[in-house]
Amino acid sequence: MYCPTSAAGRLAAALALVLAATLPAAAQLKPVPTEHSGLPEKLSGEDIRRLWFDGQPFLSTGPDGTAYRMVFTADGKSARLAADAGKKAKPTIGFWRVIAEGYCSRWTGSNREKCFNVRKGQDGKDTVVRFGQQIVATWKRP
Repeated sequence: MYCPTSAAGRLAAALALVLAATLPAAAQLKPVPTEHSGLPEKLSGEDIRRLWFDGQPFLSTGPDGTAYRMVFTADGKSARLAADAGKKAKPTIGFWRVIAEGYCSRWTGSNREKCFNVRKGQDGKDTVVRFGQQIVATWKRP
């Protein structure tokens, strides 16, 4: 029997209120994309090497708007510099390698290598870099 003054009754009422408030919003959530949910196909490691790691600079912009000028050279070395850095700023140096479905990189000051997958953007112009399902950067040529 429901008793609004008992602890169990108050808990049941609070739970009902939370569910009533959140279920309509939860019904509108979009599912997390899966490999076959209409996302552009992942670029292979060799495609990334050919298209991006050719020694030519490109701009990498994170979801928060932070931008870096980046260069990845054929010998497995890389450099990045904040896009708004002054003339005396020194780039961060790193290393990269391709894997079957992406690439891995490590930057000076970090002993941890991170691996990423790369896809063409929905508009076909940008290239989107992901760490798992999380978008970490968008690449563009200057």
